[in-house]
Amino acid sequence: MKNLVGITFLTIIVSSLIIACNGGNKSGDITQMQTTEDSVTGNIADVIKSRIIEDTVIGHWTIKASKDSNDVIVGRHDWAVRDSSVFLTLSYDRNIVYSDKEIRTKDLVGNAGEYMMQWGGDVFGASDSALYLSFGCFLPDTDDGWNMLYQILPDGTSNIIVIDVYMGIDGFDAVADFMALYLNERAVGASLAGLKRLYEQYCTKELAEELSSSDFPIVTDDADFRHAYKTIQIEPQDGFTGLPLEKYSFEVKFKPNPNDDNVTDILYMEIDGSTNKIVKINSGEREMI
Repeated sequence: MKNLVGITFLTIIVSSLIIACNGGNKSGDITQMQTTEDSVTGNIADVIKSRIIEDTVIGHWTIKASKDSNDVIVGRHDWAVRDSSVFLTLSYDRNIVYSDKEIRTKDLVGNAGEYMMQWGGDVFGASDSALYLSFGCFLPDTDDGWNMLYQILPDGTSNIIVIDVYMGIDGFDAVADFMALYLNERAVGASLAGLKRLYEQYCTKELAEELSSSDFPIVTDDADFRHAYKTIQIEPQDGFTGLPLEKYSFEVKFKPNPNDDNVTDILYMEIDGSTNKIVKINSGEREMI
């Protein structure tokens, strides 16, 4: 409270000097005073000044995203922060998808005031079928929360995709990110060309060419891809040694059929330790309970 009073008192002095120097309380002076008062009010919480996060064109997508503080206060009684929103203007082949759409923490995690948006609005990936923006919502001053993708389709439909994080395991992020994009791209009917670009981004050149030319998809066409992703489990097979390895192995399990939990499909993936790219994918194994 002492800091707040001191800052407020200083603000009054500075504002008075500005008015005196300019010879009156003009519209510009009022704006200056309001801005200063806003910053004092924000002393009870961290205020994120409005800033542009993305302003770019990627393929069919034209994206402009900014981030600014909102009216939600998150935290404890003795320490609080002000939450933020992302404002998104988006078009697909010059057709407007969103115009200054506000995305809040509650739109991502379902409620407001508990978790805060630590980051959001950065482009994670883009294809002919969908745009993916990255968001992170966490309890204040902790690592407890979620990394998420906000998938947007050309018609404005959106989906929340939670990305699994396994701290301290090399190669895990490449598998998790690839499977998140692969399954959710398949869910919206990604083209072969779109999948090829995905392979080239996450796989070695040799594996990307093999997957692009193969008649057998990584996950069978009859799978429910949304359900498969919601049930995905990624487990490292090498154990944690703390030392860099030449290759990292992972087992990926998921349920392909929402009406039959007794069926589990399994993939085995290897990551090149030097490039963090997928070097091998063995698929087609099915476990029946």
